[in-house]
Amino acid sequence: MDKKIFLKKITALAAAFLMIGCAGAPKPKPVQTAPGKWHNRPINADGSKQDWPGSAPQYQDSETDTKIWISNNADHLCLLAEVKDPGIAHQLTQGGLILSVETKEKGAKPFSIRLKGHVPFKSRDKHPAPMRGVKLPDKLTVTYPFSSGPITMSMKEARITGIALGMADPDRHTLIFEAVISLGAIFFDLPRIADTKINIALAAKGRTSALKQRKNPAPDKANRPKEGPREGKFPGQGASGTHRGPGKTDDMKRTNPSNEPFRADIEITLAGPSK
Repeated sequence: MDKKIFLKKITALAAAFLMIGCAGAPKPKPVQTAPGKWHNRPINADGSKQDWPGSAPQYQDSETDTKIWISNNADHLCLLAEVKDPGIAHQLTQGGLILSVETKEKGAKPFSIRLKGHVPFKSRDKHPAPMRGVKLPDKLTVTYPFSSGPITMSMKEARITGIALGMADPDRHTLIFEAVISLGAIFFDLPRIADTKINIALAAKGRTSALKQRKNPAPDKANRPKEGPREGKFPGQGASGTHRGPGKTDDMKRTNPSNEPFRADIEITLAGPSK
């Protein structure tokens, strides 16, 4: 075969593979832009929506069934996320959660909070609810805008430094995540005033533990019983990982594939005191 023809074929194949790879990659969701909201009364990070006003969310995505509310006062930035998609909720609780705030301050890294995931699904109940046993981990990792690196601290230590978090599953089908963060932890020299724009992102660290386990079965699989829940699996699920509850839809099938990373981005303009 002529060398020039061979090189042309190789180039054409490489271009085809590149086009297929780009077409198959998930497209990032656009950043949603919204004004901030001022709150006068304190908001507690306890995993409850009761102390939030009944206003429309500033971020809403019907595909992932996610809503996010953000408010601020002169001292704190508050965030409330409500996730009703079981697959996304599992990513955030089992894979781990990342909350980041970027102020665009020159030379500053984004302020970020990272929570390690956990797998609470150890129960032998026949048909448990999809969102069972949600809780915060004992520790979190924080990166400050001008810190030399991430800092790991307990939840109690975080509250002392001005970072309060809450997580709950009020009806066992909805994940509620709250964060109340001191503006002093997020900003350094940039004025913390109304009309200042900041970027906030809520993301999952990666795939759920259950899906990882299904891809990498334990060596003693042959010795396990063929029926019933397995250790480390979602109870009430078979080998495919689908929910087997009577009269219920397949929760994992109707959600986004867990290998597509979840991320919600929003640009907020800090609010001033309400008049």
